[in-house]
Amino acid sequence: MRRKDITSVRDSLNGYQKGKCFYSFQDISVNPGNANLSEVDHFLPHVNKISHANEGVNINGVWNLVLAESRINREKSARVPAIRFLYRLFNRNEFYISSKHPLAETIINQTGKTKEQRRAFLQKQYDIAKTNSIITWEPGIELKGTF
Repeated sequence: MRRKDITSVRDSLNGYQKGKCFYSFQDISVNPGNANLSEVDHFLPHVNKISHANEGVNINGVWNLVLAESRINREKSARVPAIRFLYRLFNRNEFYISSKHPLAETIINQTGKTKEQRRAFLQKQYDIAKTNSIITWEPGIELKGTF
């Protein structure tokens, strides 16, 4: 249950986010050395990994990873995003599945074969995370959405 390096998925995740922070839509980069280098964030906090593991779920799965601007990621910390971001995550995952992106099969294997199974999976994991959290989080800044 030790924390794993998840930065290797940065380029793949950017295929959907196209240089924008998942939460705030601010510009980010996937190029090392860039001042706006994005961080790979656990949408549902890594701190709850044992609660999710008890359900047989890998919190490090790509289904739960997004790119975030570093300041936003630190602001979010181990808090659970507001429910509207869960809907955004669902749409992101469905985008990968419908686009036949190489991540599609991985997301299907991690979350379910049908759209309804995937929706129920995300909701259940969100509910588990909320049970372990006192408050939900929203970014201090959020530009007009691009995805």
